Amino acid sequence: MKRVVEAFHVAKGSEKAAGLIQVALVVAVVVGTVAITKIIRITGDNGPGYSASQSALVVDVFQPRPTAHTPKLEITGEVSARAGVAISPQVSGRVVSVNKQLEPGALVGAGEVLFEIERRDYELALEQAEAEVAAAESDLLQARANAENFIRDWKRVFPDKPAPALVAKEPQVRALEARLKAAKAAAARAELNLARTRFSVGYPARIVASSVERGQLVNTGISYGSLYATDSLRITAGIAPKDLSRLALEVGDVAHIRDEFGAGAVIPAPVTQLGGVLDSRTRLQDVIIALPASSSLVPGTFATVELSGHEQANIYTLPISALATANSVWRVKDGKLEDTPVDIVDMDNDHVYVRAFDVADGVVISEVPTSFVSRAVTIRKSIRAEATAGDAS
Repeated sequence: MKRVVEAFHVAKGSEKAAGLIQVALVVAVVVGTVAITKIIRITGDNGPGYSASQSALVVDVFQPRPTAHTPKLEITGEVSARAGVAISPQVSGRVVSVNKQLEPGALVGAGEVLFEIERRDYELALEQAEAEVAAAESDLLQARANAENFIRDWKRVFPDKPAPALVAKEPQVRALEARLKAAKAAAARAELNLARTRFSVGYPARIVASSVERGQLVNTGISYGSLYATDSLRITAGIAPKDLSRLALEVGDVAHIRDEFGAGAVIPAPVTQLGGVLDSRTRLQDVIIALPASSSLVPGTFATVELSGHEQANIYTLPISALATANSVWRVKDGKLEDTPVDIVDMDNDHVYVRAFDVADGVVISEVPTSFVSRAVTIRKSIRAEATAGDAS
């Protein structure tokens, strides 16, 4: 029994020692936390981006110069021909010869014969029509001679009276005149059909497709391929109405064209038309640009179109970092930060071009939290725009 009591007292002493150790640890943690908090408070007001005064923000500003600027815009368009033309003969017959250039993609000159139809039937038709003309001319000549004889006989009997129309054979003469006119028209038609046995187009063209071959029987009005005029190529590109207004684009303004691969030279080409309606899906308006006949671009090619507006004076060129929102900048005035709206006329990857405005002490080009509006600021660095030849006076 005595040993049990002694063991109990030893265990009770161990529990007290453990409790004291736990209390000591808690006190140490509290003291460390208080110390760290005091250190943070002492050093927290000296962080980067702020002046010694807690409410003052340090910023960099830009002082722009007014210059002249021409707004530009790049859009994408597609090359197309104004219309495709069917290779369709106007006379029927058997093909006797085919131009070697009558192949897809080939260029043909104005008036160049693409294929020829057998001519013999049309030559005979022309000979027959010419014979009809000769016969009608002979009959008319004979009728006029007879009419003159009748008129002379009438005047011998009735010298004071004009010869009646029937005596003067006027109906017969007019009928033969009409017959001669019809014969001449038939001869002209036969001559035209003979010329049409040689199929050609009256302008430089590029062949799109062809299925004409020697020995083939072709018929009037049937399509045997297609082509387009090389001087009918154009680019149709979509532009947003706000950009169209910003550029003040007009018919006759010159655009600069590059193909989608950037392989060819830049092609200057005039704007020939502005679309009259907006596309119902894209809400864009068409700009139509005529390509020169010497262009190597073909329908279906995508091209980059660079459009230039009219030069505008009194424009500020600002770094793109100056934009606070889509249409405003920060400026410093009387030592305070102000959110100032701007009228943007153009923009690229590095700069924004705005109409001149009162920049006060400068346009802020460093990052500013939106919550700092109307707060006091300290200007660390003021950058002035370099003078250029385009500076406005």
